[in-house]
Amino acid sequence: MTAKMLLGEELASRMKQELKEKLDALRKSGINPCVAAVHNPKDPAVRVYMRMQKKACNDMGVDYTIEEISPSMTEDDVIAIVSRLNADKKVTGITVHLPLPSGMNTNRILRTIFPTKDIEATHPYNLGMLAFGDHKPSPCAATAGVELLKSIKPVLKGLNTVIVGRSPMIGRAVAMLLLQSKTDAPTPTICHTATVDLSSYTRRADVLFAAAGSANLIRGNMIKPGAIVIDIGVNELDGKLVGDVNFDEAKEVAGWITPVPSGVGPVTLSVFLRNIYECAKLQRNL
Repeated sequence: MTAKMLLGEELASRMKQELKEKLDALRKSGINPCVAAVHNPKDPAVRVYMRMQKKACNDMGVDYTIEEISPSMTEDDVIAIVSRLNADKKVTGITVHLPLPSGMNTNRILRTIFPTKDIEATHPYNLGMLAFGDHKPSPCAATAGVELLKSIKPVLKGLNTVIVGRSPMIGRAVAMLLLQSKTDAPTPTICHTATVDLSSYTRRADVLFAAAGSANLIRGNMIKPGAIVIDIGVNELDGKLVGDVNFDEAKEVAGWITPVPSGVGPVTLSVFLRNIYECAKLQRNL
């Protein structure tokens, strides 16, 4: 068996086309979305992420400004930047790029962002609201993985779904997103670093989400034949981007698989753009 490739570009393009029309309508009503990125320029991966975000925004006609964190800045200085952006009515969306410089309390800084300007849905309010049903803004990578799954498998009822990774913004968020339907939800299991005999769980999964941040963690012999494998992990290995799934092994076992970075990645950027639109609406009570 050779798995079918679940590429994200087609879904991402459809989403962007729908968003372009919505953003154009928003501008005609007098609302001009503007994103401010609090950016740590010392991290190479963050610089790449920033350029991707900026290009995506520019392509959609959304202003994208950058607030750089200088080496002399303290945690309180960064919080002051976020607070200033919260108060700026022209700024409709704020993103804080992670990781932050060593020694800074990431959670404290993320909690400073107004929930209605939180375009990456990192604030506890936005993450918590997922437990109560459909909510926007929603975590970008987790939402992208679930929407990509639903693009090929609209009905999830009765499926055993295993999520490897328990981070609030990805692993746990995926589980909450999957459980939002009262009639069509699969049965999710979250595995993590303390899980004993991980493969005994993954081999039973009809759908397997990999979101642990560990390169090639999931081997081919850990996958149920014919399973759908959604790889949300992004890792650098020997100068290349790889996922949490050993792609060469997994593609010989799985029914569908997302390659990295051309699987979940393009959809993640489209969800980011959708969050920009949703946050701009929230601030105008639309």
